[in-house]
Amino acid sequence: MSEDISQYFAQFLPIEREKLDIFLSKFKAKSLKKGDYFIQEGQVSREVGFITKGAMLCAYNKNGEVIIDEFSLDKEFITDYNSFLTNTPADKDVTCLEDTELMVISYNDLQELYTLDAAFEKVGRLMAEALFMGWQQKAKSLMLDDAETRYLKLISRRPDLPQRVPQYLIASYLGVKPETLSRIRKKLVKN
Repeated sequence: MSEDISQYFAQFLPIEREKLDIFLSKFKAKSLKKGDYFIQEGQVSREVGFITKGAMLCAYNKNGEVIIDEFSLDKEFITDYNSFLTNTPADKDVTCLEDTELMVISYNDLQELYTLDAAFEKVGRLMAEALFMGWQQKAKSLMLDDAETRYLKLISRRPDLPQRVPQYLIASYLGVKPETLSRIRKKLVKN
């Protein structure tokens, strides 16, 4: 069991260590190489992953154009949550930007835990809330903020992202052209 995931949950879960250990025992280690799929469009997402080390990218394919939905880095959860919950094919790809180490839990194992103890339902709810909050922050920023503000918010939450993710992917995530992001970055460096 990865100590990272144990420490992550222990910091905000007020449950006994024994219950935490039962919950964490359902997670399995998974290693993926740069470029590997965690979830491929058309496949059902059957796992939620917790990235212990690495970077992943969620992207839609729109008529051959890649539209970035989200990045997930160290100590973050990853899945196609709609596919995971509804047992329907994913409509996006989740791929590795770096060699990535994860701890994954299956849908069936998670449901089994939920029936064992209300504390486990709370853990599942917190995982879902973490996934939702990231999505909601991005959606709100896309609606209300200009491109520069979106970029500043992104790097304030994830300062190492520009060193780990190519600029053209960050531009897609922000909903701008790479040239626009380049101008924003140059402007910020001058200031």
